[in-house]
Amino acid sequence: MRFSTKHLLTSLSALLIAAPTHANPVTPPAPAQHGTLKFSTTGNVTRVTFDNPPINIIDPHLISDLLAYLVSIQPSPNTTTPKVVIFDSTNHDWFLGPLDTELTRAPITQDKITSTIEYSYLAPLLQNITTTAFIAEINGHNIGGGHELALQMDMRFAGPNAHTGFFENGLGLIVGGGGQFFLGQLINKGRALEYLLAAKAFDGPTGAALGLFNQYYSTGDALTTAVNTLAQRIGLFPQIALSDTKSALNNYLNPSPQLLAQDITNFVALNGNPESQADQAKFLALSQNQTNSPFELGLPEDITEIY
Repeated sequence: MRFSTKHLLTSLSALLIAAPTHANPVTPPAPAQHGTLKFSTTGNVTRVTFDNPPINIIDPHLISDLLAYLVSIQPSPNTTTPKVVIFDSTNHDWFLGPLDTELTRAPITQDKITSTIEYSYLAPLLQNITTTAFIAEINGHNIGGGHELALQMDMRFAGPNAHTGFFENGLGLIVGGGGQFFLGQLINKGRALEYLLAAKAFDGPTGAALGLFNQYYSTGDALTTAVNTLAQRIGLFPQIALSDTKSALNNYLNPSPQLLAQDITNFVALNGNPESQADQAKFLALSQNQTNSPFELGLPEDITEIY
């Protein structure tokens, strides 16, 4: 299984369209093809709700639905884009689960390669659609690939059930879609290495204190109310200011497209290691094939059980 950095950058350039501004009303999104996303729009704000039971795993269906939605809200003469998109979940236990381990287990098929490449498109789209601010409203487990996607959004707010972290180092892998870069940027290199290398979890108060979360709220209702209030306030202001502000910060702080592409290439190279493949088989057995099992609910800390 081989990925070319040049191929990834060429593919991404076809997706990322320059962004003018638009007036209301926001163009309503089409229903998600695989039903893993639910949509509701109020004014300039759209809520995108993850609904992929049992654990909102990032499988080919969710990847496809999320990619299609993000592509659809790129500014164009024919669409009016939301100023704010809030991501939440129907699942009280899970915001987003990990990347489906079946995608990285041998044998590597063309379908698995396609889904992995599509997953690599998500971070650049979240960053480069500058006319929209993306907010993660996290009040459940948010592990592995799900944690990575939340880090690539513009803001994160946590409720009492927030529990986030990475376990990839425990499988002999890296956080290979840019997540480690964004984590280091948010909480500094030393703390990022602590949580990445030891597969440690953040709860809401700890994540807020370290800068991972913008704010922590002690109840789910307070979390949703605060996020709605912020989103509606942002939605009042001109979209051109939103776009230029996000662009300026992206240009100053974000990893380059080349670095993001190299990150996924490094992930794929590590994934071919026989030791990693053996660890992934143990992981699937312990997690009861990535279902809402005690092991899965205990991640990232439970990753030591494979040893």
